[in-house]
Amino acid sequence: MIRMLGLAAGLALALLTGPAWSGPARESRIRVLYELPKRPEALEIYREMRARRLLEGLREVVGIVRLPRSLTLRLAECAGEVNAWYAPETRSVTVCYEYIQDVKNRAPEETSRAGVTRREAIMGPLAQVFLHETGHALFHLLDLPILGREESAADQFAALLVLRLRSAQARQIVDGTAFLFTSYGAEETLETETLADDHGLARQRLYDLLCLAYGSDRRAFAYLVERGDLPRERAERCGAEYDQAAYALDRLFRRHLRGGRMERERVRRGFRWAF
Repeated sequence: MIRMLGLAAGLALALLTGPAWSGPARESRIRVLYELPKRPEALEIYREMRARRLLEGLREVVGIVRLPRSLTLRLAECAGEVNAWYAPETRSVTVCYEYIQDVKNRAPEETSRAGVTRREAIMGPLAQVFLHETGHALFHLLDLPILGREESAADQFAALLVLRLRSAQARQIVDGTAFLFTSYGAEETLETETLADDHGLARQRLYDLLCLAYGSDRRAFAYLVERGDLPRERAERCGAEYDQAAYALDRLFRRHLRGGRMERERVRRGFRWAF
């Protein structure tokens, strides 16, 4: 699950530069479900997501993995709760309409002082949360070993998949997610409950994301260091951090992937359909 405001934040509303998903259906164990909400503001989001076929696009991305059992991807109204989670007992990923509304509420009206557009500030967090919760689902369904905190592993899974996109798309999602983590971090308090949570602090999650991004492509993400978003002391180790995480991802998922390896173009194509 994710932590919001004391909890911190997966696929986006639409591809940043492309049309809604319209690709052919793949034989899949993945079911998609858009639950009809009651609140007017949630109904607007429901209609937008269905029109874009967001979950169908996410199904294509997850479809690179051979699943041994069924999985449901679900958008739902959550009685006012801003949240998202994976439920092992029902094998379902749920993202609340309230979560999407909260992301929209936090996004700048036009562009932030750091140059993040409203569109990026919405798309990035939605990509992150869907992939984060899908990471939890895959860890469970594939019975994958995890050394360390599962929430951090799910963050790494989401980031590594995003960083397999072309650099311009990856930068937009990274910048948008960083905007949300920064927003959460500004409201976070260092109380016992916060420090004892199974999620890292929002600002820790922010720096971990930026480090993986910089380590994946120092040229494309040089601006993170140049403008002071990522401390230079941490940046020096980010290449090794990225290589270690990417190696682990490929080793863990290799035998579960269609074609036997994580194919960049397949992931990119799925993102184009979903986002």
